[in-house]
Amino acid sequence: MKFKLLGSMLAVALLAGCATHSDIQSHAKLRTPSQFSEIPAEVQAGWQVQAGYWKQFGDPQLDALVAEALADSPSLAAADARIRRAAALTDAAHSALLPQLSGNADVMAQRFTEHGMVSPTYAGKFRTNDRLALDASIDLDLWGKYRRALQGAEAGRKLAELESVAARQALAANVVRAYLEYDRLYKQRALLEHLMALRMEAERLQSIRFQAGLDPEIDRNQLQQGTAQLRVDSAQLDERISLQRGLLAALAGKGPERGEQLSAPRLNDNLDAHLPSVLPSDLLAGRPDLLASRWRVEAASADMDVARAQFYPSVNLSAFAGYSSIGLENLLKPGSQIYGIGPSIHLPIFEAGRLRAGLAMKVADYDAAVEQYNANLVDALRDVSDQARSLTEAEHQGQLAETSLAASQRGVTLIETRASKGLANKINVISAQMAVVAQQRVQTDLRAHRLDSAAGLMRALGGGFAPDYNPYTLAASAQ
Repeated sequence: MKFKLLGSMLAVALLAGCATHSDIQSHAKLRTPSQFSEIPAEVQAGWQVQAGYWKQFGDPQLDALVAEALADSPSLAAADARIRRAAALTDAAHSALLPQLSGNADVMAQRFTEHGMVSPTYAGKFRTNDRLALDASIDLDLWGKYRRALQGAEAGRKLAELESVAARQALAANVVRAYLEYDRLYKQRALLEHLMALRMEAERLQSIRFQAGLDPEIDRNQLQQGTAQLRVDSAQLDERISLQRGLLAALAGKGPERGEQLSAPRLNDNLDAHLPSVLPSDLLAGRPDLLASRWRVEAASADMDVARAQFYPSVNLSAFAGYSSIGLENLLKPGSQIYGIGPSIHLPIFEAGRLRAGLAMKVADYDAAVEQYNANLVDALRDVSDQARSLTEAEHQGQLAETSLAASQRGVTLIETRASKGLANKINVISAQMAVVAQQRVQTDLRAHRLDSAAGLMRALGGGFAPDYNPYTLAASAQ
């Protein structure tokens, strides 16, 4: 009869739970890259970003800066602390599935009532009420509440790990891009010094021609104005190089003195950047930030299931064994032994408002996590597309600049030929040479743009991170 009553209570509670939360459902839907038409149909598998992609630039100083940044950055240390916290939460969630055993000793000195169920031997007397026992319990987890909580904690741990990877990739990318700018500024300063030397030589020759009465003073004045402006440009470049050193030192987690130790960059001069002819079909499978967003959805889904399981009864099996007595001197006597075992059931009867509110919050959290993932997916696709387009355009612009530079160099040859025949002077030759340097400055900027776009594309494709699972298979199964 008792078992029938218990079964009836469980059935009623289960039906009540199903009836009270069925209207609280999620409406968010996960999206996958295959749903977007922006992915080119000709994209194929085969090309992968290599870990440590910045090493292809061939500059040991850059390698050292990235290594220092990944070793000493406070932001990465904070990310590692979040991983340890998530691991501790996972251990705590796992322990809820295991039997709990504790040893308890209680010695309570008290006066026993004279008007209760107490032996006349102790009634009205002041004695100790003692208990020494092992207490054990286990939650049967009939509705999977603790199992889903464990899965949610594991998803949170993976989320923290991927956020740490994403932070490392972002930091490395920032160091690389800052160093490419550092290299560009150095190259521009060298070209500016060359241009200034040519202009000063032209100014000297123009002064001789002016003193000889061959040229008007306005020609010399125009050259002087140009030289003065180049000095201003040189001072501005020196300032920007100094600031760039400070930025690199800060990214490496060091003080300003580290920036002062930096020498001139030594990037591989033969290195150029082109869009790969083959890109991976799972373009975004290696982006740790997007994978982190996916695991945030998994954690929110588990939290939602845990909140839903709160509507159902929980069954706990408890047992104890030990000694109990009145009077400490009687505690370990054979007749003081106690033991027992039995279930306990918690039925949420008048808690519907609290439980519904809790479930509604978790469903809202899940929907927010899904939509944030969808937004991150769109941003990631745009990021890859923008970097690839920028690299393609930079390559095209570089080809145009090559044509312009060749024309300028041809101009120097032609004017030198005219000068050898007395049809042009040395100032004309220097002017043609300055035009070449101006084109070289443009080409330097475009090369830096190509390298920066290439580095940006490698970052956008995950920076060499290679997960051992496909998150989009997981996403599709959750639809």
